[in-house]
Amino acid sequence: MDDALRDRLRDDPALARALAVALDRAEAGDGTVTWATVGDALDAEQWGRLLAADLLVPAGDRFVVADPTAARAVLDDCDVEPGAAEAAASDDPSAVEGTADTDDATSWTRRDKVAGVASLALMASYQFAPARDAVGQAMHAVLGPVEAALPFVATVALLAVATTVVTTALQRRLRDAERMERVKERMEDVRERLSAARERGDEAAVERLEAEQRDLLTDQFAAMKGLLRPMAWTVLVTAPVFLWLSWLVAAPAAAITPAATVFPFLGRVAWTARLVGPVQAWMVWYVGCSLLSSLTLRRVADRVAPAASA
Repeated sequence: MDDALRDRLRDDPALARALAVALDRAEAGDGTVTWATVGDALDAEQWGRLLAADLLVPAGDRFVVADPTAARAVLDDCDVEPGAAEAAASDDPSAVEGTADTDDATSWTRRDKVAGVASLALMASYQFAPARDAVGQAMHAVLGPVEAALPFVATVALLAVATTVVTTALQRRLRDAERMERVKERMEDVRERLSAARERGDEAAVERLEAEQRDLLTDQFAAMKGLLRPMAWTVLVTAPVFLWLSWLVAAPAAAITPAATVFPFLGRVAWTARLVGPVQAWMVWYVGCSLLSSLTLRRVADRVAPAASA
């Protein structure tokens, strides 16, 4: 290990901690590491920095720490002791990200569970006229003035855009898509190594990798469970609006909604007309506006994110 690299490790505590994790894992195993063996303690950026700095060098389908004796000496000089990098996770969340954790970003809290139950109740109420009417009348007290001030076609479009904005914000805040991507990458890595081990007849490696694959399946299930968490909250926003609209088009005594409108290529169509199976005309208009606004929001977010990080 040259002097320049030693100085870099002394000046870069994050890189030194990442090297300590890799070295600890290598010494605890067969002297080699892979992304799968350190992915619960390092993120992809830290792993990439170790490779770019030549601190990890290829050894077949795995990696070894370059000059581990010198690396341990430098880490000792930097006061990074064995296990210190992983212990630092509680003090520096950005330095260590795991896929097996159950932090607030992915675990279901009591409020999440209550929201999930309420969402299921709202979705079930669509099948029961008394419950649907009760929700519709309650929402009419809030949204009735909006419908009275705007044409119905504009009201549906406005609500579709508003619910899309809210649900997109909730999904970005609550969903940990990066965790799912990390688990997916590690699963692909294990599958490739497992296939290679089977081809060369390495039974010990096959057994170890199959056990690792089973652990990753558990992590994958936990990550998928975390992806459902935003849905519990988004349904609380969309379901009442949807129920109100379904009540509104079917309750002319309480609504001032026009019975029909003009659709492109279809001409004048009643809002309650079934266009495809049970799907009514107003549902098609609502979903169309939602999809268009969602696509627009994603494009805007994709453009704003790079500009904000520059």
